[in-house]
Amino acid sequence: MKKKVTFYAVFIWFLAILFYFYEFSMAMMPATISGNIINDMQISAEQFAMMGSAFFLTYSLMQLPVGIIYDRYGVRLFLTLACGVCTLGLFGFANADNFYSGVLSRLLIGFGSSFGFISLLILALNWFPRKYFGFLAGLGQMLGAVGPLLAGAPVAYLMVKVDNDWRMIFSHIAYFGAALTVLIALFVRTKPKSSQDDVVYLTKEAPLSKKLKQLLRIPQIWLTMLYAGAVYLSMPLLGAYWGTLYLQTRGFSKASSALMISMIWVGMALSCPIMGRLSDLVRRRKPFLLGSSFLGVVISLAILLLPVENLWVLSILFVTLGMASGGQSLSFATISDIAPEELRATAIGANNSMVNFFGAIFPPLVTWIMQEHKTEQIYTQADFTFGFFVMPIAYGIAFLIALIGIRETFCRAQQTVHYIG
Repeated sequence: MKKKVTFYAVFIWFLAILFYFYEFSMAMMPATISGNIINDMQISAEQFAMMGSAFFLTYSLMQLPVGIIYDRYGVRLFLTLACGVCTLGLFGFANADNFYSGVLSRLLIGFGSSFGFISLLILALNWFPRKYFGFLAGLGQMLGAVGPLLAGAPVAYLMVKVDNDWRMIFSHIAYFGAALTVLIALFVRTKPKSSQDDVVYLTKEAPLSKKLKQLLRIPQIWLTMLYAGAVYLSMPLLGAYWGTLYLQTRGFSKASSALMISMIWVGMALSCPIMGRLSDLVRRRKPFLLGSSFLGVVISLAILLLPVENLWVLSILFVTLGMASGGQSLSFATISDIAPEELRATAIGANNSMVNFFGAIFPPLVTWIMQEHKTEQIYTQADFTFGFFVMPIAYGIAFLIALIGIRETFCRAQQTVHYIG
């Protein structure tokens, strides 16, 4: 049955957006108050990076299981549990007093958050016409990016108002999560009752292991996953780890630094829905994948190498860098075109896993590179510049993958027979 856009569909998708907004902001907020957390918990910079990685590592490892779970059982129950676990972890982090309790809390937050983005995409596939999927995937990331945006300069400003009591801020946000858990349990449904044929469930004619082997044997899926991880790498590196401190080494205040780093989320928020809609309209994916990665190479080099001291000029550069990273949003539409229909949730989960695996592995690696490079007790601008060269390299690799490896899908399901006539 043909799907229609209804008020209930929009409301369900809005609840999924709220959860994505909630969990994504919690992933990025520690970067803004890194100094306060390090001092309060009495941990080192390396331990802080490891604590941040606990979120991304759990998040990335859970993406494939989450996709399999959603393919088999649907969204409602597990999205409710996920929001509850994320909220529990947030309460734990607000009361953590050492490295180990902080890591445990971030693991719980990462586990709960791992269900967010995939549920958003699966609900879009199940409740809306497919012709809107690229736009909805981009719009979801745009609205989700508001979370990290609010986790930047507004949090830095709020910290001043609450005498740097970051624990109180986290606790109050956790109360919002508890209310959201109840709303999800009451209203979210996996699919419309009248659209039985549109559900993204696994069929029973073949065992799961055989279907996964089928998925993993498609080279285009692997290439798209690698592209997504590489083009997104700069976002957690700057937005969740070292962006604010890096700009402070360039002479900016903490508030100004947080504001400029927030601009990468503005850029991503702007580019994701626009790129998705344009791709849907012209029925092409590859030109946008190429353009995003090439732009990332140019802008990341400009940020690292040009001696820009003007706050507004740097802010524009960070907005543009966020727009470049928006290419990973289109990778989800691309991979949904490539994957067999009965395994789209699993394929989307695998793609999101790669994105967050890069976010978990590379920031600590960059931190180690900076540690080896530094000659003073604290990190300098030169140390950050040396470590951050991983960004243009990653964008360059993404560009080559899109240029040589990824084939155009023309916005059509590649595993479906298309009849002409």
